[in-house]
Amino acid sequence: MTRLSSEIVVPVISELDLYDRELIQKTGKNLRQIAAVSVGTAEAEIAKPVSSISTAVIPITAGGGVIDGFAPAVRAIISHLGFNSFVTRHNDVAGLAEGVEKGVDVVFLSDDKRFIALNLKERFIADNAESTGRGFATALKLMADNLTGRKVLVIGAGKVGRSAMFRLKEYNADIAVYDIVRPKAQKAAEDFGAEVEEDLGDALRHNPLIFDASPAQGVLRAVDITPSTLIAACGMPLILDAGAYKLVKERLIHDPLQIGVATMLFSAVFCC
Repeated sequence: MTRLSSEIVVPVISELDLYDRELIQKTGKNLRQIAAVSVGTAEAEIAKPVSSISTAVIPITAGGGVIDGFAPAVRAIISHLGFNSFVTRHNDVAGLAEGVEKGVDVVFLSDDKRFIALNLKERFIADNAESTGRGFATALKLMADNLTGRKVLVIGAGKVGRSAMFRLKEYNADIAVYDIVRPKAQKAAEDFGAEVEEDLGDALRHNPLIFDASPAQGVLRAVDITPSTLIAACGMPLILDAGAYKLVKERLIHDPLQIGVATMLFSAVFCC
């Protein structure tokens, strides 16, 4: 799991309304709607008031320690979606006890290995890697309108990439996969009926629909971008260099936390 920094997560808090407008422009749906679609929740269900559902975000000091601004950013996303949320006063086990004692429904916890939302009543875990993959795959589908029979290049065959491939198969997309570690790409190809791409440059030239789940930075250049290129990039840092970003920024979905956290929340609340 990529470790974020306070410089990346703190701006999320003040930019949620702006990001909603950006998502609507690119996909026709806001953050709440994308998360709901990604977990298969009916429109009527998300229209119901959800302020009665309470969540707690618990700072965890294990591993690299607490990232300044991370817990407040997660809480801000949850509140933006209409749910009641707070950051616990205490960290770690004491924070978990605080949340349980206050009767919350869902707790969010993250260390260097996993980031989860836990539905305490149903004992259901929503994992950030899985949720990020399905959420961004949904965003790509909405941006493209329809993925049936269309080739999507997935860059990165880790947990997020595999989750995306699972969802892309449900959207009837044809999948090509590239990973710098070839056995990971081969295993994903076997599991999801995908085609393994040997050369990333060549793959980019004939696959305008791109799902990036890699930690590579600046790999996609302006020469790789066409007028039909659409990119859902959940990898951190951004895979595009400055020239490529300028060309495709109106056809790019990219954020450090928002779609993943929103999808985690809906997955945990609706246990799906």
